[in-house]
Amino acid sequence: MIEYKTERVDPLYEEELLKINASFGWQLIDSQEVYNESTHIENASVSSYGNGFIGGFMKGFTGNDGKINLQTHTKVTNYITLRFGRDTKMPSYDKLTELEEQFYSNANVVEPKKPNAITAITVIGVILIVVSVIMAIAEGTAAELWEIAVCIVFPLAFIPLTIAAWARYRKKSQYHEDCISRAVNALSAAQEIIDED
Repeated sequence: MIEYKTERVDPLYEEELLKINASFGWQLIDSQEVYNESTHIENASVSSYGNGFIGGFMKGFTGNDGKINLQTHTKVTNYITLRFGRDTKMPSYDKLTELEEQFYSNANVVEPKKPNAITAITVIGVILIVVSVIMAIAEGTAAELWEIAVCIVFPLAFIPLTIAAWARYRKKSQYHEDCISRAVNALSAAQEIIDED
């Protein structure tokens, strides 16, 4: 019995997807590229230089001493639809499907984003506080109670939050790397099975 699946892919990744599917025993049956451009007007304005409102307005449309400005946007849709087939009675079918499931469950894990926003807020805040304190000391002015509170509360609040955010990022990043490693191992194991058969 033959099972089928269809996948849609950006043309840049077609070869990579073909290799991955071949490693799990899928054979390409059909390929169709879809390419579509659609242009629409986003903004139109008429500039006229004639005398009088009506006359100047009409001159803008007729081309006499005026011009029409158009802003257009072109949307491009471009992808390839690939249809694959695989014999469910092929040797090592069960092992290949298990490895394929393992590959996709690990390869689709999203890479975490660095906590750049909270880091920037913390760094800028601490720099401003340090500069303010240095200027106050240099000028010999006494700080008010609210200024002292800000100088104490801001670092106590944001520095631990930033450290915690980076610790979470490192943990998620390590998990992502482990998932990618498991995906690569599953793909390699499947390719070995296909090469043996």
